[in-house]
Amino acid sequence: MRDHKDELEELEQEMKQPFNSYMATSPRSEDTQKLILSLQDSFDDLKPNEIEFDFDAEPEKPSLLKQCLNQFRSYHWLYWIISLGIFTMLTLITSGSGDPDSFFPLLVPIYLLFGILYSYKSWNKEMRMIESVTPFPPALLLLSKLLVVLGVNFSFAFVSTMVIIVENRFVEPGMFLLQWIAPLLFLTGLLAYIMFHKGVVAGFISALAGWVFTFIALPYSLHQLSSGSHVSQVPLVASYLIIFAIGGLLLFLSYRKSLHLQYM
Repeated sequence: MRDHKDELEELEQEMKQPFNSYMATSPRSEDTQKLILSLQDSFDDLKPNEIEFDFDAEPEKPSLLKQCLNQFRSYHWLYWIISLGIFTMLTLITSGSGDPDSFFPLLVPIYLLFGILYSYKSWNKEMRMIESVTPFPPALLLLSKLLVVLGVNFSFAFVSTMVIIVENRFVEPGMFLLQWIAPLLFLTGLLAYIMFHKGVVAGFISALAGWVFTFIALPYSLHQLSSGSHVSQVPLVASYLIIFAIGGLLLFLSYRKSLHLQYM
């Protein structure tokens, strides 16, 4: 049996002549000039009509709505499947629960924070670099992601609430809605406001602290102030309305801040 080295050398000799016919020399400057001249007519046909630019016109302001729509389209189908599965599970559990107020409102804001963390993609350096050079303020881009997650969670939770109200006779519709809508808006506003002033890590820590305050510290304080064993709904409703208003205000202030914040 012949050595493999001899076979390779023989194959190289056989293919040397055919390959030499395909070898091309480096183009000369004259060749390049001739090619450009031959293509000049085609270039002229591709020229667009003359456009007059108004250099005095102000550039179009960043549109938060456009950014939200773009971010909404960018979500992977897996996110929607997971969200649908989680809210379906919450709906089934809460529909058969004798104490629905203690479960559903607690978990909906937590899933909001997980959704924002997924949307932020802090582990993806390439994504962060691309977003940092967009023509829109990076903070506005991040705010649009927060609002998309807020809208998605609100939509799923609202549909779940409608099913729960029909299936569970222990649910008080107005109070049940307020118990998760107010914290949802409050935590989003708090997260955005602290994030744009103190950074991403501080924003998430503040949001978690806000969740503890809303669902642990606040009910405990109202219970301590109540003379009876059952907390009256009047101060509880008032507290949730205040939280709702604070969340809306913080979101508005965050939007104002995002228009001028040039880095994240």
